[in-house]
Formats: sequence, structure tokens, C-alpha cells
Amino acid sequence: MDIENEILTKTADKLQKDTGILFKVKKRYNDRLRDVLIELKWNKSIWYLDAAVKGTINRAIIGRFRQNAPGFENTPVLITTFVTPGLAEQLRELQINYIDTAGNAYLNIPPLLINIQGNRPGEIQATSVRLFRTTGLKIIFALLCNPELENKDYRTIASMANVALGSVGWIMRDLAQAGYLLNLGKNGRKLIRKDELLEKWVSNYHEQLRPKIIIGRYAALDKDWWKKVEDKYDVLWGSEKAAGIITKYLKPEITTIYIKELTSDFLIRNKLHSTSEGDIEILKRFWLFDDQWTDQNVVPPILVYADLIAGKSDRNIETAKIIYDKEISGLIRQD
Repeated sequence: MDIENEILTKTADKLQKDTGILFKVKKRYNDRLRDVLIELKWNKSIWYLDAAVKGTINRAIIGRFRQNAPGFENTPVLITTFVTPGLAEQLRELQINYIDTAGNAYLNIPPLLINIQGNRPGEIQATSVRLFRTTGLKIIFALLCNPELENKDYRTIASMANVALGSVGWIMRDLAQAGYLLNLGKNGRKLIRKDELLEKWVSNYHEQLRPKIIIGRYAALDKDWWKKVEDKYDVLWGSEKAAGIITKYLKPEITTIYIKELTSDFLIRNKLHSTSEGDIEILKRFWLFDDQWTDQNVVPPILVYADLIAGKSDRNIETAKIIYDKEISGLIRQD
């Protein structure tokens, strides 16, 4: 039984046991927005919901769900293995319906209202595999940002992804085994199911990679400091700042920069000082390739999207969708 079916079966059993509501999968969707249509039945009342089924959830997955939900035909619901108390609170604040295999649920579909909290995780645990750990995430990022890179030699892939040469073969085999890479013999290799791969990359980036590259928070004495940053420091704008440059739609509250090496000279020249309350976030650049946005000192759009989608702000989610439609969809739909 695959993980999606297992999640749905356990969710249905637990919901019926705890509430008496019958849960039935009516249809499986073949699009990037929804996974299944479910029917909830209690006495003579019936509700239809479009469900996204996830092995685990975090802020990035919630952000992607918020982006996709307006395209659902029926009431949206998020189904997963376990919703932590913190994420449950966030989902309720956002009025997002959810059910997990542990029996936690929030369903606000008037006149139906269910709010079950406090159940511990069940047996299903998402496996953390090599593919979505640090090295794999770096390689996947390079592949998603650079169409046809999968057909380059491993040394080129390693160089662009900023990983050890020996790791590339393992990750390429893992991609093939997971169904994301086709080996076409004399015709080379082809990265497929890129939208699904992007979603998993975004989710695991926030769990596995981003925490390791955060250098710290800083504040500036001059509010216009960013206008005077010299090219020699190889600073690239990310997140809200980058989104403002790409879309002209978002005014940043936090300035995020990615830099190859943070030096004391950079901090002194730009009059930045370390403080946990600072509105400048500095991270270490983890890739070694340029794209069309590098000349404007902006990180690749996939990274901008990943940073935005994990935010709570509706404005950030809206901007993430603009960036996805404008800059990313063309990259990942070339299956």
C-alpha cells in the first residue's frame, strides 16, 4: 500500500471511530492542485471536499496549499499523518480544514464544525531519504533551475550544485529510482514530474537545508544601505526583496541576502551590526551557477518562491503565485 493510500485509510478509520462520520474517497485527481475528492457523510448530510494528501506538513506546504486552494472546485482540506499543535493553531487561524491519521481534525463547513486536538502521532512516519537531505537538495535545485543540466557530465553538475563529485551519481540514481529521472539510453536523461519534485524540494529545503545556511540577523544604521552595496561582495537579494525586484508588487519588511562569504569588511562598509531583532537576514549562498536574474543581484526565482511560500502573509503567498506563474512554470512543465 503506498503512503497516500495508507494515510487516507488511517484517516478514514480514525475519523469514523471518533466522530461517526463516514469518509470515502470518490475520485482521484490527475492535476497538480488536488489529490482526491472525498465524501463525508453523517446521518443524512453529505459534504464533498477536495483534498491534498501530504506525508508531512510544514509552513512551506501550508503556503503551497493556500496558493492552490482557490483553484479547488469543492471545499479544500489538508490530510496528513500528523499536525503539530503549533501548525494546528496556524491552520485554524487561517481557516484551513485539516484531518490527520492521529485523529486531530479541524473541519469548519457549516453547519458541520469539528475541532479535535491533542492526539499523538500514529504509526506512519515519513522517511527522510538521501534524496531530500542537504546534498540531494543542492543537486535538485541546480537541476530544476537549469533545464537539460541532467544531461551534462557529473563534474559539471557537481560544480554547479556546489557538492562533492562522488555524491552526484548516488543522487541521480535516487532520482531515477523515485521516478523523477528517466534514463533514455543514447538519448540521454530526462527530469520528469518536476512540479512534484519542486514541491518536495521546497518543503525539505525549509526542514533540511535552510537552517544550515542561516548566518544571522543584522540591522543597518542607514536604511538605504542596500542601494550602496558594491558588486565585489557578490550579494544576491532573496525572499521579499527579490520578489519586489521581480514583480514590482511587494515591499519588503525583511531584507534577505545570500552571500558566498560574509566578511567583516562587508559588515563595516555597510554599517551592519548583529542583532536577533534585525530586519536583515543573511544566509550563505549554496549554489555556484548564474541565471538570468544574477545580473540584477537576485537569487533564482525558485528560491524566492520557496522563501515566500513559507510565510504567513497573504501578500507573500500572492506574490509567490505571481513568481510561480511568471518565472517557474515554464521551467518545470517541460516534461
